[in-house]
Amino acid sequence: MRRNYFKDLKWHILLLVVSLFFICKFSSAPPIFDGLNMIFQRPEENTLIYEIIRIADNLRLAYIASLIFYLIVDYIPLIREENNTLHLLEKYLCPLYMYMDKVNSYFKYATGISNIQTATNEEIKSIDGFYFDSNNDFLMIKSVRNGKDDGEHVEHFEAKKSIVSYGKKIEECIHGIDDILRGNKIPTKFVTIINQIRSSNFLEIILKVMPGPELYVDGQPVAQKYVNFYKGLTEFVGLEQQLNKYHFMKLETTYRKATAEEIQEWKEFQIKIRQEHPEIDQIYAQLKSGIE
Repeated sequence: MRRNYFKDLKWHILLLVVSLFFICKFSSAPPIFDGLNMIFQRPEENTLIYEIIRIADNLRLAYIASLIFYLIVDYIPLIREENNTLHLLEKYLCPLYMYMDKVNSYFKYATGISNIQTATNEEIKSIDGFYFDSNNDFLMIKSVRNGKDDGEHVEHFEAKKSIVSYGKKIEECIHGIDDILRGNKIPTKFVTIINQIRSSNFLEIILKVMPGPELYVDGQPVAQKYVNFYKGLTEFVGLEQQLNKYHFMKLETTYRKATAEEIQEWKEFQIKIRQEHPEIDQIYAQLKSGIE
């Protein structure tokens, strides 16, 4: 989102128009168009209207001088600094938006509701009843870069683990943004959006509730549902939309269930790549042992 210069300066523009009117009104030069004679006709001296316009004419000179001073000394440097700050923030805004979109897009897929914010009452009940299935699906994940297709691939998607991982990445991006904002200026609205993401109930669910241990009753896993899930998800989708208004590279994701043919092709490719590069399994084993 770029600054709305007209909104910032609308009162200054109005006063500038008024000032220009008094310049023309007090000027002794003839009007360019005859039809403007009545509007811009200079009043007679030693009359009340003349004195009022003379005072207004003096004030407009002071106002125009102060406006030029404000633009050169304050407003233009502020805009330049905010633009520089947005440029610095791109390294965190891009992944922040990407991981928020991954989270929101997954739940749109998982609930089967593409427009969360306009869900019907029945759909809201369905979303509030969401829980992670213990089975991991093979998903076809399609990537979009700035509105253009950027390829797709099959993935054995561990939903709960992945969503928690995305939440941690979102938190890391917010910390990075905080570090930049400590020494740079940015519009207050942007800071508000970041604070809303940081304090959102949905991010708290992802970071603090979802990583909790599985519940079992008589040896069987119990479906874990989350309080105010629809409300939190709706808010999170809205925050992503607000972030989308700013100018940076947008990486978005869509999910769908992979077909049997796509899954088979993926498995064959995995077998082939491991046969050609056996070191991959060794690297995976090392990474796994390092995590443990």
